[in-house]
Amino acid sequence: MDTPTDTDLNVLVVEDEPGWRAVYADILGEAGYACHYAASYGEARGLIQRLVFALAIVDLHLASSTSRGDNRDGFWLLKAAQQRGVPAIVVSALGEPGDIDRAYDEFQAFAFIEKEVFDRRAFARTVAEARQASAPAASRDGLPALALAELTDRERDVLELLIRGHTNRQIAETLHITPNTVKKHVDHILQKLGVNSRAGAVAVAMRAGLILESSE
Repeated sequence: MDTPTDTDLNVLVVEDEPGWRAVYADILGEAGYACHYAASYGEARGLIQRLVFALAIVDLHLASSTSRGDNRDGFWLLKAAQQRGVPAIVVSALGEPGDIDRAYDEFQAFAFIEKEVFDRRAFARTVAEARQASAPAASRDGLPALALAELTDRERDVLELLIRGHTNRQIAETLHITPNTVKKHVDHILQKLGVNSRAGAVAVAMRAGLILESSE
């Protein structure tokens, strides 16, 4: 895994088990990242509010004041990460198909890794891929605003709804177009912004100030 630059050092690790925190410290620390740990949604939400992160590692089952035995508080953090254009990798013991589909379809998680089959090398590769997918257009000064200027009015409408965390179906219903048309718009947006994922597109918009405009 390449050593990250100074602007890509922060990784949010949302995990309440000390053993897993140690695993992430070894893997991410070796690559030059600075890990910021949180054990609950409230703690993680405060960190992502205050700091800029290159990546989030999220466990779905977190320490919680309610539903201690079976909670899915990590999904709330996935939503917060999505809204800020932070690519998220889920590493969780909760590997039910419904949880996996929800992480990908609703919150556009970059990857879902089950703890039972965790592989250190595969995880390191996934981290590198997540950075590469979200960073290209946003990593060069002045490019985000120029890239957004290439979007059509309809593509900007779609992008603003992506920022708000809408799925393709929700965007279609809001704009009164078909899901297939939405998919084409999303493909064009990714191409014009020079990114490979929806999270990457949101990251470009955030750096260009579009999130602030669209969230008011």
